[in-house]
Amino acid sequence: MVDISKHLARMQQAIDRRNWPLALEIGEECMDVAPAEVQLYKLYVDASKRKAKESDKKSMFGNMSMPGFSKDPLKQLIAAMKKVGGGPDAKALAAAGDAARAACKAGTKAMIEPAIYLYEEMLATGLFSAEVLWNVGNLYFDRFQDKKDLASLDLALKMMGKLEQAMPNHPEASRTAKNWDARKSMELRNSKGDAANYQSQLSSGDKARRAEVLSRIIRTADDAREVLRLIEEDLKEEPGKKDLWVKKAETHRRLAELDNNGEEYAKAREALEKAQVIDSFDFNLMIKLGDVMIDEHKNYIKQLTAAGQDTAEATQTLLQLEVDEYRKRAERQPTEMSHHFNLGSRLLKLGQVEAAASEFQRTVNDPRFRLRSFKFLGFCFAKKNMVELAVKNYSSYLTTTEDLQSDEAKETRYLRGRIYEQGGKKNEAIADYSALVEMDLGYKDCAARLDKLRSEAG
Repeated sequence: MVDISKHLARMQQAIDRRNWPLALEIGEECMDVAPAEVQLYKLYVDASKRKAKESDKKSMFGNMSMPGFSKDPLKQLIAAMKKVGGGPDAKALAAAGDAARAACKAGTKAMIEPAIYLYEEMLATGLFSAEVLWNVGNLYFDRFQDKKDLASLDLALKMMGKLEQAMPNHPEASRTAKNWDARKSMELRNSKGDAANYQSQLSSGDKARRAEVLSRIIRTADDAREVLRLIEEDLKEEPGKKDLWVKKAETHRRLAELDNNGEEYAKAREALEKAQVIDSFDFNLMIKLGDVMIDEHKNYIKQLTAAGQDTAEATQTLLQLEVDEYRKRAERQPTEMSHHFNLGSRLLKLGQVEAAASEFQRTVNDPRFRLRSFKFLGFCFAKKNMVELAVKNYSSYLTTTEDLQSDEAKETRYLRGRIYEQGGKKNEAIADYSALVEMDLGYKDCAARLDKLRSEAG
């Protein structure tokens, strides 16, 4: 491997001097000659983050570049890293991880470490990606097979456990986790030696048991309490370890759900606040803390409902809390459309129609949110009496959706029919109501409206 230690030192010096362009330039040059050097990517991502944080002006084209057409995986990786340099958001980091993984699969075995690092950086943004969890889990398993390192196998199981927990119906996660668990048991059995190393085997077994408990999917309150007990023991030894506080927070949050105990949310919040003291620059912690605060307030509303008390004021407070949280996320990660969509939907509930429409005009270009954005934009324009624009967006929904008989599509057609009716376009309204009646005779008041319009037409 080429020695680039002097270049890495120059990168660090450039970062210290806040000369981000120079640091990134050195990094891109080094990627050509030492693409498997993990420290190179760490410094490059660090420079990218600092550059993005310091920049006062965020151009909407800041993270766009011409696509690379090279079939060489390493050239594709450099192109992907340049996008990270333009803006280290979740999408850019995931794409760079994909490129590094492709280089690894193409035969550059040492690229497994940069791929794992880049995927872990993406996960640290707090955004969920089933594909990234699956890929990084398999990379950890590949590393285990190569190095016979049980710690890597534990990390592989941890990633697959997160995927299984987030997506219980994932077609491969559960089966893969079971296979890897079986492999781990086999490795532990095979590692047993003679009486001379009996005590070390006991220690290894205890560590393996702890790792298994800490990485398992928490399905019961007892599971959560066992995990918390082990975390508390570890925190006595390493109180400054951020990951332990994060794990403690996640477990308290899960216990709050299982036990319906609002006090556990407060404990989760306290743990995340301690993690923030350790690392105040981790944006993922801010997202987690916001989510816990939202869950805590939702639980409070649930308690008010159970007690038969009025929840109107608490609901408004929750909406404002969500708006504040999603706005912070959208400002910090402007290219992640899920933040903008969540912000828009809450603004709409608060009656801030123009602000909501502004968010949906962004998210309508994202395939994940396109249909719902068309519908919400139609609603916003209807509220502002912009009939033509409302009809245009409702129509865009109906021509884009693949399921015209879904509840969402029926509601969108109904809303368009109402707009037509209010605007005096009776024939168009009759067409929409007729289509709805043909699909569902009892849908809302379509039949009555249809009869009324037809009688008026004569």
